[in-house]
Amino acid sequence: MSCSSGIASANSILVAIRTAFERAASGLSSPADLAILFVSGESLSDRSAEILELWKDLAPDLPFFGGSAESLVGLRTEVEGGCGASILLVSGLHDRPFIHELECIKTPDGPSVMGVTEELLEKSKQGLMLVACPVSFSMELLADVLDLERSSPNAPICPIMGGYTSSQNWSSPNVIFCGDRILEKGAAALVLPEGWEWKTIVSQGCRPIGEPMVITQMDDQAIIGLGGKPAMQQLRELFASLPTNEQQMMSNSLMIGRAINEYSETFSHGEFLIRAVQGIDSSTQGLLVTDRFQVGQTIRFHLRDAGAASADLQNLLSRSQSAVSQAEGALLFTCNGRGTRMFDKPNHDAKTVDHYYPNLPIAGIFAAGEFGPVANQNLVHGFTAILHLLVQSNSND
Repeated sequence: MSCSSGIASANSILVAIRTAFERAASGLSSPADLAILFVSGESLSDRSAEILELWKDLAPDLPFFGGSAESLVGLRTEVEGGCGASILLVSGLHDRPFIHELECIKTPDGPSVMGVTEELLEKSKQGLMLVACPVSFSMELLADVLDLERSSPNAPICPIMGGYTSSQNWSSPNVIFCGDRILEKGAAALVLPEGWEWKTIVSQGCRPIGEPMVITQMDDQAIIGLGGKPAMQQLRELFASLPTNEQQMMSNSLMIGRAINEYSETFSHGEFLIRAVQGIDSSTQGLLVTDRFQVGQTIRFHLRDAGAASADLQNLLSRSQSAVSQAEGALLFTCNGRGTRMFDKPNHDAKTVDHYYPNLPIAGIFAAGEFGPVANQNLVHGFTAILHLLVQSNSND
């Protein structure tokens, strides 16, 4: 194996990083070319200088990539809350990875992304891994910028993978590891050298209920009409049609999905981008939603369901085994609404991945939004578990 991982929790972030690194390094037979590091804990930005000093002592000249999160993922383990570190070390790349800083700025012509250079555009054609601050950076804006560089509207996108950092204390800045620096805003982009790539599996944490409907009236962020009827009428009729257990779920776990591809013939599970229903607009009796919903779009209501989420992840991992049998390592970005907030036992997603890919080195975070391409679109997901499998692209897989 060219990858090895380690995860550790401790009272000190420096002890956690050192322990996780030593555990990962013990599994490598040759020097690492890249470290992907995730950390959790309070006020991490205050420890940036110490973390950098420790890293230079542990691994001089080894570039690192990653960031902070409220909770971490490792081999068969999820560290929810507390102070910890999770590391994936990669060797055998035969060339240095490209790690690049990006930043969203305001201009007289509107928001823009700084750092999208010709070198990044050339290197990232096969995709880039992104760890970004949810407050100061927009993955959707970056996707729009990259889309402008496509040779035609039907040309393949540059896949954007990864996720937004999360935090145990939202008043404290997140940290992002970018080569040999630590950032507190913007994003870090990682591009693998030639011969390596990521294979992505997107598993949703929700299941559809009712039938697909078309939005027929909007008022700002409120959906007023669905299928030619008032949205609340459609919702009441759906509620009345459900069994008692699903009615209870609908009362506290109702989600809404926007069709990813309006030309789909099925509009079934996995074909919707899931967003939360925030409530009801008292003045219009419309459904308040997040994201960019528009008249003419197809939607379908969903329930946040642990059983369905578990079954979906298992099904996708089982199907991926034949297609990606030679994975060297993996990154898992799971929603910070999963873990024991969703499942009745800890370590659910990490253990599920390990069941289908035994002992596969892995690192990851509980993210504030997960990035994964679907239907030739770069999307920010919610309530998903997105696995990125690291493979050698010159293999048969």
